[in-house]
Amino acid sequence: MGWLDLKNETDENNKDTDIDHGDKAPVSHHSLFELLTDSSNMERSHGTSTMAVFFGALIILSSGCCSSASALKLKAVNFTYYLHDDFVLPDVSAVKVTGPNLTLGSPATFGEITVFDSVLKETISNDSAQIGHSSGQVTALKESVEKFITFVQDITILGYSGTISCSARFNFSAPNWEVGVNSGTGSFRGASGYLTASVAVPDPAGYILKYEANLILPQQ
Repeated sequence: MGWLDLKNETDENNKDTDIDHGDKAPVSHHSLFELLTDSSNMERSHGTSTMAVFFGALIILSSGCCSSASALKLKAVNFTYYLHDDFVLPDVSAVKVTGPNLTLGSPATFGEITVFDSVLKETISNDSAQIGHSSGQVTALKESVEKFITFVQDITILGYSGTISCSARFNFSAPNWEVGVNSGTGSFRGASGYLTASVAVPDPAGYILKYEANLILPQQ
């Protein structure tokens, strides 16, 4: 066998080798990429579905809470009554328990505290029916006409029975003043609103105050 024959044989072998490679299925890198991409898409789709379910449940719960809150119904309640004080023995209903500290150079009445446990009645008349009590204290402020008051009124009227708690800073010389209603018990549980107060009878033996209640109550 000569050199030429050897070369030709080598070429033939190479051709055979090429043909054999051509018969084998090549590895598809593109298909592998698509497989990985599809897997990633599936993971993202699963994550998106999970988040969608979570937010859907959250919206349902939130709408339920809002519905419960919006379902709360309120009603306005208005009525008038009178506080009767007595400054004469033996039925005294208000007493001064402390005076101003004059050693500090305070105004004549600043710091003076009066405690009261007064009777509430239906009308201005002393003979009218009693509907409860008003118990609390009044503190004199720097200006003699300015007062701070805090009290609880126990009231029983037609359709209602309970207490209301109130407080205010007011000018006792004004024609009338407002007192904020902070809370309530019994039929007045959850109460808000205000009382309008005025002096109905400025008797030195015992004041009579007129109260007009303007309450907001939850319907029970």
